[in-house]
Amino acid sequence: MTFSPIARSGVSDAVYRQLRDAILTGSLAAGSSLPGERTLAEEFGVARHGLREAIRRLQQARLVEVSHGGATRVLDWRVSAGLELLGDLAASLELPGSAILRSALEMRLAIGVDAARLAANRASADAAGEIEEYLTGSVGVTDPVVLAERYEQFWRLIIVAGDNLAYQLSYNSLVLAMNQNAEVTRELAAPEAADLPTQRVLATAIASGDADGAAAAARRLTSVMLSRL
Repeated sequence: MTFSPIARSGVSDAVYRQLRDAILTGSLAAGSSLPGERTLAEEFGVARHGLREAIRRLQQARLVEVSHGGATRVLDWRVSAGLELLGDLAASLELPGSAILRSALEMRLAIGVDAARLAANRASADAAGEIEEYLTGSVGVTDPVVLAERYEQFWRLIIVAGDNLAYQLSYNSLVLAMNQNAEVTRELAAPEAADLPTQRVLATAIASGDADGAAAAARRLTSVMLSRL
């Protein structure tokens, strides 16, 4: 594996990206060891401090395992990594963008339906009122970018109202991955973002505690983008 010299600005970020992409694309195979610190620093043309910071980020992402006094071993990211890697995958060459987006949208649909159901069962009166009030602010908005941003926040309020921390963190990772190519995702999401009547049905179902109605409305909304893809 041959790496390119790195400019002084953004050293650790650039080193991290090259090593990350080499791991995600399989150029650095799972189970293999990274070259030694001195060798890597010379090949990248960077100081060891920047290299070590990049290795720490790889370790935090569960892409490598660092043995004290030993080799740095490449892990099988499909087994070891978490959902936060989805954004990195969208920026790498490992999978076609459509495959990554499809995976994100399928998970978004599953989380959205269940989060809507949870919100109907758990949302406080204040949380439900905030969702309805926020949706009212979208009425009359015609700018598709603004509508997309408001739609993203609409779902964030619903997921927070459902009081499931794992769903909240997963949603953050999904949004990050989808926004890697915001022009494509916003075009796909435009019908959902503009469908204020169905969003209103969802908000009303949450406010009235109608879990089945909320789940059905959430499915209608989140199925559109996946179908268009």
